[in-house]
Amino acid sequence: MAYAAAMGAGFPTVVMGLLIAAVYFLPSLLAWRRQHRWRDKILLANLLTGWTVIGWAVCLGLALSRPRTS
Repeated sequence: MAYAAAMGAGFPTVVMGLLIAAVYFLPSLLAWRRQHRWRDKILLANLLTGWTVIGWAVCLGLALSRPRTS
């Protein structure tokens, strides 16, 4: 019992960490999935400003937008 407590929660902790990472990088994942022209820039912005709600929302908006074709 003491060994399990010392090792952390295990599987639930890993699953929760992966879910949090997936939500955090959702704008980047969407940009890559949609083959967005600015996907590299969206990934960088998401990495640097995604921890703020505003930065994350801007990245999500960019990922879901269609860039101009001009």
